[in-house]
Amino acid sequence: MLRTINFISPCLIVATLLSAGQAFSATRLEPLTVGYSNITATYAPLWIAVEERVGIKYGLDLKAIYAGRVRPQQLLATGDVPVVIASGTGTMTSHIVGVKDQVLVATITSKIGTSLFAKPEIKSVEELKGKTVATGRPAAFLDATVRYVLRSKFGLIPDRDVKLLPTGEPYLGLQALERGIVDAAAMSIPHLFVARKAGFKELVSFDKLGIEYPYTSVVVLRQTAAKSPDLVERLVKCIVEGIHIFKTDKAKALAALRLYMKGADEGILEESYQHTRGTIEDAPYPSLQVVKAGLEMLSLQYPQAKQTDASLIIEPAFMKRIDDSGFVRALYKK
Repeated sequence: MLRTINFISPCLIVATLLSAGQAFSATRLEPLTVGYSNITATYAPLWIAVEERVGIKYGLDLKAIYAGRVRPQQLLATGDVPVVIASGTGTMTSHIVGVKDQVLVATITSKIGTSLFAKPEIKSVEELKGKTVATGRPAAFLDATVRYVLRSKFGLIPDRDVKLLPTGEPYLGLQALERGIVDAAAMSIPHLFVARKAGFKELVSFDKLGIEYPYTSVVVLRQTAAKSPDLVERLVKCIVEGIHIFKTDKAKALAALRLYMKGADEGILEESYQHTRGTIEDAPYPSLQVVKAGLEMLSLQYPQAKQTDASLIIEPAFMKRIDDSGFVRALYKK
């Protein structure tokens, strides 16, 4: 029986923020809770910022809460949290249907780290015609990208030529493949490493197709960006510093991965670290080009995406101010 990774995250993971000699006292730290939607290494900059108490130097009592598979953008809409880190799918979809109150202020990575795996006897994507593919949650990131790849890259029409089966959590897609319930499954990091080791056939890497997507992004309400720009900028600085620590201090990076990616063995953690280190951005600007690419993918399900203004989905001013100030260069001593 294949050992799959079923991550169990605590509902709330907090940093103990106070120690003697710190620059800010408890009464001066501004509480900020960030929701996050996935348990994969591209979220490690947030986890590191929490665990290493990075927020203290920016006057923030920084906490992280796992949103589970609830759409994290709903947490923004209800006011449960002022910031989420998630794929840009929910924000782009909101804009497509005319609700334009969310913006991406940073994108940690646009490399999606996703592959399509199949039973060993299936040798090519074209052989999936008439077969069933597990795609995760309906209308979410995996579902959108699988539909786009099948149709745009291989000429297979989703739901006609290939049956797409939503399985929910990513590890459930892997279990469905193992048990023969599906013929193939889309897998992102870290589950794709498990699928490789299990001997499933890797039909195609989406990264090798050159696909980019606002995969791991910092999302706020437009009114938060307008009314609390200092808060947003300080949070983005925490994320940028978390990226720097991830890239330059492997021990701290792996410690964060062990803490948050519960259930993953050391080999999976190492592979996740090595892959992610090469894909996350030193200066995580939200990209107009990448959002346009994301809207193109979503247009297969939402034709009105072709008329959606991508420039309204991003707010690069925060990252630009941080970058122009020399903050990023100083971290890396460039």
